Amino acid sequence: MPLSASLVASIVGAVIETIAQSPQPPDAPITPYDTYVARRALPPEAKVGFMRPIAGNGLIVIDDKNLPLSPVAQFRNQKNLIVMPMTVQRPSNVIYINNNFGSVHRVWLIGQAEADALRKDRSD
Repeated sequence: MPLSASLVASIVGAVIETIAQSPQPPDAPITPYDTYVARRALPPEAKVGFMRPIAGNGLIVIDDKNLPLSPVAQFRNQKNLIVMPMTVQRPSNVIYINNNFGSVHRVWLIGQAEADALRKDRSD
C-alpha cells in the first residue's frame, strides 16, 4: 500500500526535528540565532526550571519534582514551534506555567543563551 504524501512529510519532519534537537556542547559558541531566540517574548509569570525527559505517565519532572501534566499541555521548542511532549527525549532548560489546577500547562524549551538571559533579567 503506498504512503500518502502527508504521511511521508510528517515522518521526514519528525526526523529533522529530532536531529535539530541534538544538544550542543557546553563550550559551543553562541550563534546569531541563539541571540535572536534569547529575545523571544515569554510570560512574566513563567517559572524557570530544568526538565527531564517525559516518561509518559502523566507526570513531568522539573527540578526533581514530579508535577502533573495537563491533558492539553503545549510544548514549544527553541524555534517557538509546537512539538509533541513525547518527542522531547533530552533533559533541557525550560520555562513553564501552570493552569488553575496546578498542572503544567505550557512549556517552552530554551537554550543556554536564553536561560542565561532570563536568569539575568529576573535577578535584576
